[in-house]
Amino acid sequence: MVSGIKRQMGFTLILTGLLHTVVGLFFYAEPLQQILANGFWNAVGQEEDAAFWFMMFGFLLMLLGYMADWLMKKKGMEPPATFGWTILGICVVGVIAMPVSGFWLALPQAGILLRK
Repeated sequence: MVSGIKRQMGFTLILTGLLHTVVGLFFYAEPLQQILANGFWNAVGQEEDAAFWFMMFGFLLMLLGYMADWLMKKKGMEPPATFGWTILGICVVGVIAMPVSGFWLALPQAGILLRK
């Protein structure tokens, strides 16, 4: 059984993904509107690709958070250590490449997931 703050890490990843997606809607409003105006199908060009991948990452982070939440709360199991290590690795690379970014938000979450 997973207990304590670690039990909430799936939910916090969902919230982080949701925040990421909401921020993307504001920062990338114009390119996202252009994608929709172009009919969505094959509508992502060079100007829109950052917006598209920013939004996709937010949704994927919510999905990962949901899976971790389900695993810990419904099955009583901890996610494998590779889950925490992968999140940590992505965040470290992200922080190095983009120090002024939201990658900092998931560093504590990865650390808590790696705790025994």
